[in-house]
Amino acid sequence: MSRQLAFTKLDVFTNTPFIGNPLAIVHVPSTIQLTQNEKQLIAREFNLSETVFHHQQSEIASDSPVTIDIFTTTEELPFAGHPTIGSGFYLLSRAPQLQMVTLRTKAGDIPVIRGTSGPSSVRLQVPIDFKVHAPLNIASVKQLQPRLGEKDFVNGTGGAEACASIVKGMTFLLLALTSEDALARLQPYPIRLVIPDITEKLGAWGVGFAGIYVFHERPDGTVRTRMFDGPIEDPATGSAASTLGGYLGLQRGNGVHTIDIEQGIEMGRRSEIRVVVTVSEGVVEKIELEGSAVSVMQGTVNI
Repeated sequence: MSRQLAFTKLDVFTNTPFIGNPLAIVHVPSTIQLTQNEKQLIAREFNLSETVFHHQQSEIASDSPVTIDIFTTTEELPFAGHPTIGSGFYLLSRAPQLQMVTLRTKAGDIPVIRGTSGPSSVRLQVPIDFKVHAPLNIASVKQLQPRLGEKDFVNGTGGAEACASIVKGMTFLLLALTSEDALARLQPYPIRLVIPDITEKLGAWGVGFAGIYVFHERPDGTVRTRMFDGPIEDPATGSAASTLGGYLGLQRGNGVHTIDIEQGIEMGRRSEIRVVVTVSEGVVEKIELEGSAVSVMQGTVNI
């Protein structure tokens, strides 16, 4: 017998429909049990960077965590930024009496509160085990950008670049550029960042996902970014933005640092991401992620 599940499609890290990073939220009633394979097939059908499965409750309450599962087209993730921002926005938009809702993810419980950037913004504390590694010099990262030259890289064509992990198994090479023009001349990579280049230098910390997060700090303090996972470019990457925010926060020293990031502009999907980093005695104590979302589509999935 065919079963139907309702879904909501959002654009995240934006207030404007058809901008930002798309997210599908599939609503699963308590009367329906989905297998891991069924969830994976549905996520593959949506073909988005992530799809969320929202396990519905009779009512949304601040003291009752809401379970969500996060899937890419190929695997389940314990945590990701734009799915949790989008899910938090969705739940709080349906419970205007609440100031907080808790998401139960594979990475743990994540409280989401209303944000400070507008009525559709939410903020959450990112689960972290933050670590900055020794700078890495992976020659192919720059050699595979033929439209960029020596003056386009802050550290030159032969210099090493910063590398950090938001948690073990989620690592980003942070590639600094000298201008927005150089950022615009980037092209996707023909292959993913070669994992042996990471694991040989980082050991257990380098096992898992490794992406390239390219950034330029503008004079006004806004950070412009692009994220590449081989040939795939992501319009907004909460985990990468949080990693870069932690790294930049450490460079700025002790205190609370607000870092505004713009991503996805070159894709025509401008995303606005805010990261708030707390640094104490040279250690990243807390990273918060903030962004807005807007609902763009509703429908049903037949399984």
